[in-house]
Amino acid sequence: MPPTGNSPSEANRYLSSEQILAIHEALIKRYSGSHGIRDRGLLESAVFRPQTAVFGEEAYPTLFEKCAVLGYSIIQNHPFLDGNKRAGFAAMHLMLLINGYDLASTTEEEIGMTEDAASGKMHETEIAKWLKQRSK
Repeated sequence: MPPTGNSPSEANRYLSSEQILAIHEALIKRYSGSHGIRDRGLLESAVFRPQTAVFGEEAYPTLFEKCAVLGYSIIQNHPFLDGNKRAGFAAMHLMLLINGYDLASTTEEEIGMTEDAASGKMHETEIAKWLKQRSK
């Protein structure tokens, strides 16, 4: 049975800092920009945020919430010198992929969502809904 993304009991696969660094490096090589990390601590914080638990309960129980907080943290906190929006979106998308989902969205929709996240017009909850609505 395919995953639903809704159950906290479903085992989720997470991205490591090294994987996100590799994603960022590939994006910078492909689309240009400044290489490098601005703040390693902010990257580590973003990587572990989807796994946060409070009093033994997952703070972000669904896969879509986990992906949203990962991407939003990268987009908002700027751990990289450049390409934070690209890296944040790519991290969300890759986390969906490794957990059995893909996005059925246009490039324009993806850019719009990412820009809205960067400007503060969209927050984690809205991003999670956006991801869920467009995941297959």
